[in-house]
Amino acid sequence: MLTLKTVKTKIAFWLMPSAEDRVFFQETLNFLAKEYDAPLFTPHVTIYTGQCSLTDSPAALIDQAIDGVHPLTLRVNKLDYSNEFTKTLFVQFYASESLSQISETLRCHCAKPSDYLLNPHLSLIYKPLSEKTQRKLVTELVFPQSEVVFDEIRAISTPPQVRSREDVEDWQVICQLQLG
Repeated sequence: MLTLKTVKTKIAFWLMPSAEDRVFFQETLNFLAKEYDAPLFTPHVTIYTGQCSLTDSPAALIDQAIDGVHPLTLRVNKLDYSNEFTKTLFVQFYASESLSQISETLRCHCAKPSDYLLNPHLSLIYKPLSEKTQRKLVTELVFPQSEVVFDEIRAISTPPQVRSREDVEDWQVICQLQLG
C-alpha cells in the first residue's frame, strides 16, 4: 500500500462509477484511447484535488467525508468538450448536494486546503483533438442512461499538473473506500 511518504503529495479524490455503470464508460474509454492513440485510465469524477501533507491520511479523509453517505446517483447533463487536456471530451453531470458536501469535507479536513472548485464531469479521453473531431464525437456517442450510480471513492497520487500521457500513466491508487 502506498503512503504519502512514498508518493507525490498532490492527491486527487475520485468518485467511481458502480461496477455496472463502469463497464460502459470503460469500454468507451478503451475504444477512444485505441482509436486516437490516447492514454488509458479508469473512468472517474474528480471531486477534490490538492496538496496533502504527511500528516494527512487519505483513507481517514475519505472516511470522514463519506460517513453515512450511501451510493450516489448523478444525473447526466450533456456530453461536451474543451481545449483542456483533462476535459477533451467529457460527460457533464448536474450538481449534487451530497457530492458538494463530500468535496467540501475533504477540502476542510486537508491540512493544506486548495481552492479546487467541484465541476462534476467524467472524461472520456485525454488527448488534444481538433474541434471538428470533438464535435463529431459529441454527436456520435450515445449514452444508454440519464443517471449514473457511483459507489466508491479513491485517493490517487498525481503529478502536480496533468498535461500528457506520461502524467496520466504516473497515477497511483493510494486507497479506496466504498460508499454506504
